[in-house]
Amino acid sequence: MLGIAEYFWRLIPANPILMRVVQMNGKRQRDLFIRCGYLGLLIGVVIFSLMTGSTSTGNLSELAKTSANLFQTLSYCQLALVALLAPIFTAGAITQEKDSQTYDILLATPLTNGQIVLGSLLSRLFFVIALLISGIPVFSITQIFGGVAISAIVQSFLIAAGTAFATGALAMAIAVFKVGTRRTIFSFYLFIVIYMVGTFVLDQVPYFKISTINTTSNVVELSKTSWLTGINPFLALRTIFHEASYSPPLAADLPKELTGWPWAWYLTNPASFYTTFMFVLSFVLISPSILMLRRLAQSTTSLRTHVMQRLGITRGDRTRKPRTVWSNPIAWREARTKASAARASVLRYGFIAAGLVGAVVIAALYGTRQAPTYASTIDGNSYNPDTKQLSVYTGGEVKTLLLTPQTTILYTDPQVAKGEEKRDKTPITDQADFLSRLSTESLSVQAEPNAGTGATYWLKLDVHHTGRRLSAAEARTALLGVTTIEFAVILLIVTNAAASTVTREKEDGTLDLLLTTPITSRYYIWGKLRGLVSFVLPLVAVSVASALIFVIYDCVRRFSNWSDPSFQWIVLPESVLLLPGMLVIVVAFAAILGMQMSLRCRKTVVAVMSSVGIVVGACGALGWCGYSLLQGSKNTGMMGLIASGFSPFTLLTVMIDPYTFAGDSFTGEDAFTSRGVVFVVCWIGVAAYTAVVWTMYKSMVKNFDMTIRKQSR
Repeated sequence: MLGIAEYFWRLIPANPILMRVVQMNGKRQRDLFIRCGYLGLLIGVVIFSLMTGSTSTGNLSELAKTSANLFQTLSYCQLALVALLAPIFTAGAITQEKDSQTYDILLATPLTNGQIVLGSLLSRLFFVIALLISGIPVFSITQIFGGVAISAIVQSFLIAAGTAFATGALAMAIAVFKVGTRRTIFSFYLFIVIYMVGTFVLDQVPYFKISTINTTSNVVELSKTSWLTGINPFLALRTIFHEASYSPPLAADLPKELTGWPWAWYLTNPASFYTTFMFVLSFVLISPSILMLRRLAQSTTSLRTHVMQRLGITRGDRTRKPRTVWSNPIAWREARTKASAARASVLRYGFIAAGLVGAVVIAALYGTRQAPTYASTIDGNSYNPDTKQLSVYTGGEVKTLLLTPQTTILYTDPQVAKGEEKRDKTPITDQADFLSRLSTESLSVQAEPNAGTGATYWLKLDVHHTGRRLSAAEARTALLGVTTIEFAVILLIVTNAAASTVTREKEDGTLDLLLTTPITSRYYIWGKLRGLVSFVLPLVAVSVASALIFVIYDCVRRFSNWSDPSFQWIVLPESVLLLPGMLVIVVAFAAILGMQMSLRCRKTVVAVMSSVGIVVGACGALGWCGYSLLQGSKNTGMMGLIASGFSPFTLLTVMIDPYTFAGDSFTGEDAFTSRGVVFVVCWIGVAAYTAVVWTMYKSMVKNFDMTIRKQSR
């Protein structure tokens, strides 16, 4: 399987740049390990799926279903690996040639602009495409049992390849237009993560759904896909599995203004559109680079400087007041100087403001109700149980009639099924349920009295529930998505900063100066760790403050109506105690891991990408295990609660949205026990992470001098 990719790539016309990198990739032991690990992971997924699938019955339909599930799992796994590896290998195009000072040599050769740009692009994509081709035999296993069309396999590979090509073309554009620096590598990687996760979360919001017309019932409905499906690789991939819960609309169901090209293509066939759009986008990004390569290389100013000069913006002379340094200057430098730059300050405070504003907006939408449907209203004081009379308020007028068994009650709750209206005819025998709803909230009503001359009772009541603008389930989903993205960004920020903290000083020569001072290795490493954690503490506080806003709001609701048996917390109150401890110690773990890789690696790019890969892989594996266990039976759900003590993202899920992901464990008599288990296990996990961080710290202190001496040879 590993040799299949080599055969296809030999068919490409010779290009010195491409062949140089291909040969280097074939000789590096690290790349061989990555290939074997990639294929080993895919084979492991196949074995695990076949062992857990229903293949022992011999039923052909069950075998086909197992094969379809296997293909779905393999496709997601392959796309996730490509999305993780493609930025790692293509981001090197931003700084590798400039750092090794070979960029000017390339420009002095007879190579054309196209050969240089395309050779650099294909050299970065060679390894990723080779991995895709080597995985073809693994995907062929799904053809044994049937249930998977060959066209679906081809679409899966095209989506992954399109993602890789678009990523590589964007990296080359950044490199050629001189907007790439060492920091740009992380920003480039971070942008891809935020884009994919952000569009995936927004896809769940009803606002981005498509309003379609059901040709059978002539009723306007929201589509299962959204406007973002065609530009997110994971969402586009999901549509090729033909899931009933996530299928694109038919062309006949679209409104007239969306039936033309390209909207109909974009909405009805997102997978095909995404693949085509990514390859076209790659061509659009790479064409200016080919045309303007040497012209931009001869310019002494970057694109950013040129724009600032055109706008008349100059830096000028700036002065600032002296600042107080901490007792450990290493810690002060890591915590303060990283946040003192103008761009860093804007991003930092913008992150904090966006997180807090987002939480407040979600709370405000949940706390406010929709406008009443009808002009008349009824509330808890409208019904008199002694006389069985119901008073209906219309402006300043009040009309009171009897509520009898002859009264027909139609009740509409817009919060049912995530915003879809559902009309239920309430039988008169269930009138107690209607009155209980009336005692807890105000309802909009259209009342029709008896048509007789002596009308003494209500003939019909059309009651409309004035629900919240954002339901409890939607509020939890939105808050969970926001906090998950926030903490993922925080982990990437601290990992990038930690992974470059030592290698940066090696490259600019300041580490040698530090080693000539009386600063010890213990003082140096502890200062780095303390400064990095202090740098991201305000960012971590955003996620905790978001949960605190909802806890305070829930406490107010709880105390105002203590006897309500249907009360459910939006965010469990113990999250205010658990989240700070877990998030801070996981941040410290990511920081010490990045510092460890920064100490061992010679280059910043290698240290950053290795650290990011380890952190993403560890958090992703723990989160996937916890999520899978939470979704299982009650017994496995308890194991998921235990796993939440060691996985920060699983803990966020359990604290913010337990009723969706672990409903069996948090409802009924088991709720108190489940919350107690999470509380105890979470602090056990914090203690375990603390022990790991302390062990890694002691190891770095012990081996610091020896590692530095080995790298100085």
